[in-house]
Amino acid sequence: MGASGRMSVLPSAKKPEADILQRAPHSKPPFTLSQIKRAIPPHCFQRSVFHPFSYVVHDLIWASLFYYIATNYFHLRPHPLSYLAWPIYWAFQGCILIAVWVIAHECGHHAFSDYQCLDDTVGLILHSALLFPYFSWKYSHRRHHSNTGSLEKDEVFVPKTKSQLAWFSKYLNNPPGRFITLDLLNV
Repeated sequence: MGASGRMSVLPSAKKPEADILQRAPHSKPPFTLSQIKRAIPPHCFQRSVFHPFSYVVHDLIWASLFYYIATNYFHLRPHPLSYLAWPIYWAFQGCILIAVWVIAHECGHHAFSDYQCLDDTVGLILHSALLFPYFSWKYSHRRHHSNTGSLEKDEVFVPKTKSQLAWFSKYLNNPPGRFITLDLLNV
């Protein structure tokens, strides 16, 4: 049931799948944000210090384990297998370190804990370990979020206007065309 019995939407007859597929993406959904928040149990909104630190410890243990295996066992493999093992290690270690960066990113949003000082300390340590500046990123990222979707003010994603696009761009608006544009032509 969820929301401790506070759901204000009455159960209705199941809508045909065609009705669901006909709803245009630009139309308003049949529910509000407050209805979604009421459906989530209250304990999900309570922050703790232990829970996010458990993710930090979990990710750092995995990163350390991968590093230990790579540095202590890869050189023992036969020669061609050791060359194959390193790219696999890079992929796995990259996934784990992206998870560490996501935690550090959440610190910049003050979503790690209730304490701003703790968020900034953890964010600074994790960003520094990843060789990524924390406070300068935090300020520019805040500016990005305040100007998301603005062609003039957003610092991170500034798409080209139609007048700036090359004449052949309309023919490349598909997955192979995007590959050609981004990777081969670097337009």
